[in-house]
Amino acid sequence: MSDIDQHELGQQGQQGQEVPEQGGQDTRTDQEKETDRKLAERLSTLIEDANSKCLPICNMIRKHIENMEAQKEEDRDENELVKAVKPLLQQAEQILNETNGAIRGADPDNRLSNKAKRNMQDHKATPEEQRLAEALKVLVQEVGGTIEWARDKLDSFPKAQRDLGPLLDALGQPLTQIVGGVGLLLTGVLNLVGRLLSGLGLDSLLKGIVSATGLDKIYKGLGIDKWLKT
Repeated sequence: MSDIDQHELGQQGQQGQEVPEQGGQDTRTDQEKETDRKLAERLSTLIEDANSKCLPICNMIRKHIENMEAQKEEDRDENELVKAVKPLLQQAEQILNETNGAIRGADPDNRLSNKAKRNMQDHKATPEEQRLAEALKVLVQEVGGTIEWARDKLDSFPKAQRDLGPLLDALGQPLTQIVGGVGLLLTGVLNLVGRLLSGLGLDSLLKGIVSATGLDKIYKGLGIDKWLKT
């Protein structure tokens, strides 16, 4: 994957960019709509909190690797790079693991364990779902983008790659679980995220995650998988 140079910072990802909406007739009951609205608000808060903590960490990871890259080859100390980046990756993984746990704990009517109860309708996105999609887009763009960017850069630093590669893989696991959890709780939200990332040329990040969780098959069955095919 190519470098992602224009990654957003702070709250920029949560404001300003219009979220495309999906169509479809909404056949949910008023109670189901209210349940989904509250759930989207809860998940948005959780993911926005994770973003506020992880984005500065991602920036520091990038800076350390860029600083190493800028040094003359004879001056590079890969052990120092590992020493600087390892705790940052571990900290980010802990944040995402905690976020994933909170998302699982926010599961109403056991949707994650009972497929029959999952609300998988392609209705017009509510403001709460738009907010959630934007927050999730930032998480995938920043954390997922940093993982892919760092993997590419570490190809030039084999010693550091041996130590940091497994940590990058470990960081990707809770990210995948978060996206998968949101996708099962509020299916249409990932459709929005896919469109947002596609507009940035970064939809391959989400496609890989969706395929890893098996959500691509669910989306195909719902007929909302157009962004997965491009």
